[in-house]
Amino acid sequence: MKIKEIKVGGLASFIESEEYRQLNPKPVTKERAISQFNNPNADSDHTALIYVAAGTELLGFAGLLPRKINRAGIPVFSNTCWWTHPQKGKGLAIPLILKIIEESGSSLYLAESTPGLKSILEKTGKFEFSGPIEGIRGFIRFYFADIFLNRFQQLKYLSGIVSLGDVVLNFLTAPFRFYFQKKFEKGSFETESLDTIGREVEEFINQYSETDFIQKAPEDFEWFKKFPWLTVSTGEKLYDYPFSHVVKQFGLEYFVLKKEGVLKAFVAISNRDNLARIPYIYFDKDDISNVVQSVMSIILKKRCDSLVVFHPGIVEYMKANRMPFLYRKKEIKFTGVTKSLYEYFMAKPYLQDGDGDVVFT
Repeated sequence: MKIKEIKVGGLASFIESEEYRQLNPKPVTKERAISQFNNPNADSDHTALIYVAAGTELLGFAGLLPRKINRAGIPVFSNTCWWTHPQKGKGLAIPLILKIIEESGSSLYLAESTPGLKSILEKTGKFEFSGPIEGIRGFIRFYFADIFLNRFQQLKYLSGIVSLGDVVLNFLTAPFRFYFQKKFEKGSFETESLDTIGREVEEFINQYSETDFIQKAPEDFEWFKKFPWLTVSTGEKLYDYPFSHVVKQFGLEYFVLKKEGVLKAFVAISNRDNLARIPYIYFDKDDISNVVQSVMSIILKKRCDSLVVFHPGIVEYMKANRMPFLYRKKEIKFTGVTKSLYEYFMAKPYLQDGDGDVVFT
């Protein structure tokens, strides 16, 4: 059994190596490796990946993503992945997480932790966690065929019938969405799509990110957009990787919302196989109604099937107002930091949805 560390500066050469080609499954995808290699917050000698293998068989791995504390520029690290072989990797989970805490200099944060992961990490005695953070998953269109295919691959031949059902149901509920589209257009700000973050938008983001824990600069937003971690399927068989990474489509777009030429909001919206997310958004809380209607107008026009959002202001607004959701359910996540970061975190305690890996996936 061997334990190996891959530095940020060595990621590009690692994915071209014979060692990487032989490992099964892979400890990192090529897209993720190239993205992290181009991380503007990383030094070449920062550890990006630790993996354990027996010969060519992967037993476990964990990843780190360097970022910086807002207004302080102090390096911190996000845990991007953590996996052990269900049979042969038993006993490796805690040693791996302890190792990445060590490699991070005890400066590790988790933007989105499940209750199970929180329970494991609390046992190390090295973390402080938030209380439960409530989000919303809102279903806008029917997509039973996709759910069916994911769960019953062996019944693929029936997917056409289920797809036809989706078409019929979406046709019958189209007036419901049309009503909200027209309603939101009346309450929307003017919307402009952005390719790059200029000086005006940069200053606006700085103005409304006082409580953000993680720093975001124009080069970060360029990195997010240029280097996603997902593979768009071409139909050919790819290598094995323990986490979902092959998609039909993925896009990240930036928008500014204006009123009579005055900048009112900046929002990033991602679309993964018609699941919309809002990894980053900045606005004055007094404009919440117009901002939510503007964002939902964009999402409806893009014909997204569903939306997941955790922004507390948006969640509160959506709970109090009618939304174009056929069905909604509550989502719960936790955020956490190593104890050495707790003082910094309490000073600026807000983690946006994209401050982990959501903005890339």
